[in-house]
Amino acid sequence: MSEEDLPPTLKMKLYSRILRKISEAKREEELRKKEQESPRKIVEQVLADSKAREFLDRAFREYPEATEYAVSVIAQLVKRGIIKEIDGVLMLELLNRLGVPIRPEMKIRFVKRGGKEVDLKEYLE
Repeated sequence: MSEEDLPPTLKMKLYSRILRKISEAKREEELRKKEQESPRKIVEQVLADSKAREFLDRAFREYPEATEYAVSVIAQLVKRGIIKEIDGVLMLELLNRLGVPIRPEMKIRFVKRGGKEVDLKEYLE
């Protein structure tokens, strides 16, 4: 018996079962994708301050491959619950220990009379 020989109500039941199986498969795939979020997104969710984000962005600009590895390791630690929150100091330490040699930017500021902070160029003027 072919599909054309089936009565319309039975065809509808078969089609609805097929559609249900397809939608369940799509839902399961979406759940798997959510579980396998990108490591960078996982790490960005636990960043505590702007310095941590700044160090991470700078590391990706300067050392993209090494930072990908470091971020995947950090993401695994976050998933396991070992790391709950990452501030700037911890991010800098983690990146350096995992082979991403970034350093914080150093700005030397001078205080003029009156308590105003200025750069060296402005101080010498």
